[in-house]
Amino acid sequence: MNSDSAFNYFEILMLGMFAAGWGVLEWQGRRLDRKREERTKSKANSSST
Repeated sequence: MNSDSAFNYFEILMLGMFAAGWGVLEWQGRRLDRKREERTKSKANSSST
């Protein structure tokens, strides 16, 4: 298989899409973790007063 093969480009594209998807999931997970942490902090502050 030579470097001009369309399958090589397809593999690179699929690898890039997988990496991008993984990155988006990591970003969303961290964002949701931050929101959950802020929500628990606000609940703790409101219940302590």
